Amino acid sequence: MNTDLNRLTSYINKFDKLKILVIGDLMLDIFIYGSVDRISPEAPVPVVEIKKEVMMPGGAANVAANLKALGVTPILAGIIGNDNNGSLLKNLLNEMQIDNQFIIDDGRTTSTKTRVVAHSQQVVRIDKEEKHKIKKKDTDKLLSFIEDIKNSIDAIIISDYGKGMITKYLIEQLVANFSEKIITVDPKIENFYYYKNVTSLTPNNKEASTATNIKITDEESLTKCGKHILEKLKSKSLVITRGEEGMTIFTEENITHIPAVAKEVFDVTGAGDTVISVFTSALAVGASYTDAAIIANAAAGIVVGKVGTATTDRDELLKQIPNLINSTKEI
Repeated sequence: MNTDLNRLTSYINKFDKLKILVIGDLMLDIFIYGSVDRISPEAPVPVVEIKKEVMMPGGAANVAANLKALGVTPILAGIIGNDNNGSLLKNLLNEMQIDNQFIIDDGRTTSTKTRVVAHSQQVVRIDKEEKHKIKKKDTDKLLSFIEDIKNSIDAIIISDYGKGMITKYLIEQLVANFSEKIITVDPKIENFYYYKNVTSLTPNNKEASTATNIKITDEESLTKCGKHILEKLKSKSLVITRGEEGMTIFTEENITHIPAVAKEVFDVTGAGDTVISVFTSALAVGASYTDAAIIANAAAGIVVGKVGTATTDRDELLKQIPNLINSTKEI
């Protein structure tokens, strides 16, 4: 076993010593699986005969589920509605033994995404949600909770799905009061320039391009885009995930490209949640930004080969790591 493999596997084997706070937009993901044998006589749409229905934690809750699968102890903070789907989500998390601190808003609908899947293909997605900003008093409640637990946590993940949980005020307070912690962000375009002075961001190719108005078409435009984000947000690092092109990590010192490892892509649902979960965990056990990105890239290659809002565990990750050794490239 070479030195690189020893080092990377040693980080993964330390994940169970971590406690990480996830704060962000909570969702319930519902997957309805069935088969299609005919077109409706009422309209030119497929008729799906339902075979199975599965409920999973979504959004920031899926980030917590990813951490749990890796052996990390997650703490989840966010807001849900006083409705049936909010109760279902909370019950799911309790069954998974994920500690949660929820604000319940009587005037809010719990964000729910329902996906209908037939023959391994998504037929339609139905979203039920509200996007109004969380009240300042509720943000202050969550900040008070974080203050109470800050000495016991190793990192903070901000999972922004643009549903109102993440505000400029929240980001500013987190950075000002918890600057000694690793703070990573899975960003949303509309809030992109709120995330100043965090440890790292993990936008995908489209989010990075849209936020900067720089269309990524080659290494030159990719470099220009990444450097622009680092300069504007003053983050310590940036990971741009690029689908089948892998991912590229930017720091002040260098830019490193890591190729994708997935042999076959079935479903990209939740892949970004996996990336930020693994990347943050690796940073929290002492990995460099590049090593953390290599491990996160390996995890992404696993989950896109699964159907649904998938996670990976340490055993799967340890088996995948050798596929990435010596495959990185500085640009």
